[in-house]
Amino acid sequence: CLFAADEKATAWPLSLRDGLPKELPGYAGAPADPLPDTDENDMGIFIEVSRFFQRIESPTVTRQFRLVVQDYGKEKNLEPKIRKAVTEAGKVSGVEAKEVKVAGLTAFAVTDRTGVNPTTLVTVLVLPSRLVLAQGANVERDEALKLLGRVDFPRVTATK
Repeated sequence: CLFAADEKATAWPLSLRDGLPKELPGYAGAPADPLPDTDENDMGIFIEVSRFFQRIESPTVTRQFRLVVQDYGKEKNLEPKIRKAVTEAGKVSGVEAKEVKVAGLTAFAVTDRTGVNPTTLVTVLVLPSRLVLAQGANVERDEALKLLGRVDFPRVTATK
């Protein structure tokens, strides 16, 4: 039966993407989502899945928005390093850093206005070791937070 595969739960690590919306109002989704990727940064090795959206408003105005889930493994507590990075970012002239709540979760919104268009990064601590990131090019903080409201955070949290 062709439908049997669709009825099964998505396997790890692709299942991390199950809580991310497939569509955002006013934005076009990428034709295909990238495969899960493993990478490393200052906080450690992580597995990442994402979805990419963009809105072309005119020949000179494009807004891009990427939603990402990063999982660092059960033993990590990312909050201290993220707090430190956000504090440092907020010291830069033209950069606004603010702690916010998203779906009742601790989040950090950083908007860089040093370039021609604003760039916003919102980091949501879903679990001590799992993040949802919203990366917006030519997207202000309030719009990024509104779009983040489309994420199914309980599902992202519960994914194993």
